[in-house]
Amino acid sequence: MTFLSIILSFAFFSSCTTDSKTYCLTGAFLSDKPSREDIVDFKNNYGKKPFLVMVFVDWEDFVNEEVITDVYSEDCVLLVTWEPWYAMTKEGLDYDRILSGEWDRYIKEFAEVLKNLDKVVYLRFAHEMNGNWYPWSGTKIGREKFTAIYKHVKDIFDETGASNVKWVFSVNWEDVPREDNNFMLYYPGDEYVDYVGIDGYNWGNAKSWSRWMSFKEIFEKRYKEITNNFKKPIIISEFSSTSNGGDKAVWIKEAMNDIRRMKEIKAFILFNVDKETDWSFSAGRDSGKELKKQLENDYFKDRDFTLK
Repeated sequence: MTFLSIILSFAFFSSCTTDSKTYCLTGAFLSDKPSREDIVDFKNNYGKKPFLVMVFVDWEDFVNEEVITDVYSEDCVLLVTWEPWYAMTKEGLDYDRILSGEWDRYIKEFAEVLKNLDKVVYLRFAHEMNGNWYPWSGTKIGREKFTAIYKHVKDIFDETGASNVKWVFSVNWEDVPREDNNFMLYYPGDEYVDYVGIDGYNWGNAKSWSRWMSFKEIFEKRYKEITNNFKKPIIISEFSSTSNGGDKAVWIKEAMNDIRRMKEIKAFILFNVDKETDWSFSAGRDSGKELKKQLENDYFKDRDFTLK
């Protein structure tokens, strides 16, 4: 073998190795208490299961044991959105009590529950802090306090030895209000973050203040800000579209094309539940058919072979 052929062979092997790692993991929010049936239904409807299954957990609560069993029995992985409030009443906490250590016992117990899964789990704590709608947001408690709380909670997880927990620092697609509330001001540091998440929705004409927006319009600016400033993989940690004001099937087709183009997006969570508007992709409608067609692309994986 000549020297040139050796070099060419090495280059070919290297490119194949790189390409094999370029993919995006599927994920979805299916229900408040996702079951094995929910996961199977998603796969039957759209051709692939959601590798990441998202759940929301209030303060003082823990992840439901049945949910844990059902998700991992289907070879899926939990993405836990842990919200430091009481969702039924939308009441926040006295956040100084977290920093004073009064909640350390609960935080440690939460960490131990996830550690004892002995499986990878993604944790999205206190998301969308750069908005003004949650009581933990910087507009309510200040950026410095938010960052201190985030670090305090993560430090307890580290002390507990919950190394199987992957931390998702999840921001809103736009800063609200825009003045002096940029998401980068909340970033706790690389040692506290495994992934950066972005949340965003196309509200279309569903609200008086909204308009039809493409995936690119919603996410591209923030994507570039993150890739230019942080060396962290990205998760689209919440996204969907209404059908109010445009063609939802075309929207999801363009969205999946954009995700393939934005190579640092390593996973997405499709919000597949009707809540404020018709976020779900019904299997019998054009949008559901288009989603299934897009997920046929091998770029979208429902299993991550790199996870132990």
